[in-house]
Amino acid sequence: MKAQSKEYLIWKSGAYLFGLELAHCREIVNNVALARLPRAPGFVIGLANLRGTVVSVIDLEALLADRKEAQHKEASTIVNLRVEGYPVAVSADSISDTLFLGEEDLEPAPANLAESESAFIQKVAKVKEGLVLIPDLASLTSKIN
Repeated sequence: MKAQSKEYLIWKSGAYLFGLELAHCREIVNNVALARLPRAPGFVIGLANLRGTVVSVIDLEALLADRKEAQHKEASTIVNLRVEGYPVAVSADSISDTLFLGEEDLEPAPANLAESESAFIQKVAKVKEGLVLIPDLASLTSKIN
């Protein structure tokens, strides 16, 4: 473990690798039933009921790639996030691992990203599997609220 490093949860969603500080991840839940939400923004997969709390589940790939809409699934693996305000989770195709990353491993998001990407990507980390996009949770939750 590096000095001043923090542990990050890494997951894959479509063609992207994402990561968040473990402190921002409440739990990983497999095979969560999702209810489709009529007239929801295209990046919202649906709603999940986690022990009585209704959580919006979003598809970060759809949000970043400007795909018309998220692929609705009857059940999904989700990462329930620890954020202020409305409960939110992100969909994950697979959970990779946790990694310890220091500030030297993280770079600011490139300036040449499309507007739809730059608003939500805070940092980028280089790992052996590829580039890990670190979302900006404040921007993410403001998009939903």
